Amino acid sequence: MNSVRLVNLQKIIINNSWFVVKATLASGIVNYSIQQGLWSKSEDSVQLYGKLYNYVTPYIKENIPKEALNKLPPMLSVSECSNFIKSTWNKGVIASMKFLSETPTYMSNGIQSLSNTMGQYIEQQSAAEKSQ
Repeated sequence: MNSVRLVNLQKIIINNSWFVVKATLASGIVNYSIQQGLWSKSEDSVQLYGKLYNYVTPYIKENIPKEALNKLPPMLSVSECSNFIKSTWNKGVIASMKFLSETPTYMSNGIQSLSNTMGQYIEQQSAAEKSQ
């Protein structure tokens, strides 16, 4: 009986240790990205992408076979990446605002549909009761 408890205790300790390791790694990555400026001003994020671009591009050119490299699209330059992020962000903001502005319409359509469905259900129930 004690050996079963000991095995269960070991499993709990191992699972908790694994969680602590994963949580530590995740928090370290988030902390590092904050220190590098990923989550601050957009200018800092552009500078971070510029650093990554300068570090990664030579390794890609040296270590990936030419045949595979020709099939891949080139890495975006800093200005292309910045423009892409801005336009994508703007599209997201526009879609969110469109959804918020149409929320009353969605709500009224949903309420109307629910009302119709409940009315049909009540009619079916009353028709079933009358037939019995």
